[in-house]
Amino acid sequence: MKGRSKYTGLEACLQEAKSRLSQGQSEVLASFSFPCHRRNPISLFAANYRHERIASLWGAPCGDDFSASFGSAREFNCAPGEPWSEIQANWQKLLASAVISGGHRPVLCGGFAFDCQKAPSSLWQDFPSGVLTLPELVLYCEGDRSYLVMNFIVTGQTDCNYIAKRVKARWQRILSRSSNLSANDSLLLVESDFSQNYADQMAWQQRVSDVVESIKRNEFQKLVLARSESLAVDCCPGSILGYLQESYPDAYLFAFSRGKSCFLGASPERLAAGKDGRISTVALAGSAPRGKDPATDYKLGISLLDSDKDRFEHDLVVQHLLSILRKYCHNLAEAEPPQLCKLKQIQHLLTPLEGLVKDGVNLLDILSDLHPSAAVGGLPRKKALKYIRENEGLDRGWYAGPVGWLNAEGEGEFAVALRSALFTPGQVTLFAGCGLVEASLPTHEYRESCIKMRVIQDAIRSVSLVAEAAE
Repeated sequence: MKGRSKYTGLEACLQEAKSRLSQGQSEVLASFSFPCHRRNPISLFAANYRHERIASLWGAPCGDDFSASFGSAREFNCAPGEPWSEIQANWQKLLASAVISGGHRPVLCGGFAFDCQKAPSSLWQDFPSGVLTLPELVLYCEGDRSYLVMNFIVTGQTDCNYIAKRVKARWQRILSRSSNLSANDSLLLVESDFSQNYADQMAWQQRVSDVVESIKRNEFQKLVLARSESLAVDCCPGSILGYLQESYPDAYLFAFSRGKSCFLGASPERLAAGKDGRISTVALAGSAPRGKDPATDYKLGISLLDSDKDRFEHDLVVQHLLSILRKYCHNLAEAEPPQLCKLKQIQHLLTPLEGLVKDGVNLLDILSDLHPSAAVGGLPRKKALKYIRENEGLDRGWYAGPVGWLNAEGEGEFAVALRSALFTPGQVTLFAGCGLVEASLPTHEYRESCIKMRVIQDAIRSVSLVAEAAE
């Protein structure tokens, strides 16, 4: 592939889209792609997220499939109270007249807040309650195959020749920044260390006690209580993402940069994946720490499988998910006994669930009904959400919300944004939550939340050590 030959057809794709305006369309999507050399998506994101108003990174578990996205050709927003299916309807409307050249299909990426009814605080001011973005530029790395997708909204005022030249120059700048990314660009300046504030710890444990008492009064079956910790730090998330990729290969790796904020994490939990007419999800609830040696780890895993408290909590999530999937699915498979999902710091009970989707049902319909599941919210769901909104004392933002992608066929995959942190200028905010049932103990739940936060804490400490060694 030489010189500009890879862009052959770009301007023709734009011109074809413009010609369709005469057919009564006010705007037409032009989407063009070509094979390209494989790049490191994490390095590409790290070098460019500060320069792009909107950027994202997505990595699937247990594989080599990654995407790095930059800019926005169109954003599909969901205001508080609006059905998420409106996004899918508007997406299909745009696709109906689209000109697609290159053998690919366009893809949206983005996420939703945990509580879409709650106005965001200043901490989450860069993140809408729900948005899926059609990026202007996306690099896909799928195994040995890599390709670049370019998306544009063409109107009567579009100068196709100018757009073609502009996007070529923009992509070259993105590649150039990646090539010039030095080691120091990825390092951290840590002004303080994570420390457990005793007063905050006691206050949160008291909230846990209050919830447990409410559960004993049969006000709830289960409720998930979250907390946050903040650290003064200035860093490039690229180093954090590299650590997470290496340390948690079985997790969904994600990063969404908007404005001056970047939300990232490595989540073990799938909320919904739709492909070939099937929908799959997982129940992930019930937790125990990992052991320091294989024998101890084995015993902890067996204890988790035998724990009445954790099996009860897990079964609540399983039954809640099944009750929702039955509305949308034929041939819903029976739930198997839970298995262990072992991560670096913690292990969970996990039950996969899958069914054949009924005709006329789209993925965002199911997604909006699954979220928030009992694994991150509570039961009864509406009552639990109201309690969280009024008593948790925390703006979760996109933490514990769905993040992922949706393609032109209506297929997609969304994870629950767990094991995550929000990076804002000079600060990082970590989030963790614990599922509470009648047998929950405040001190145990606090320790569990600390273990969950260690995913990002250890990443920061690891990269900080590299920064110190480089000085």
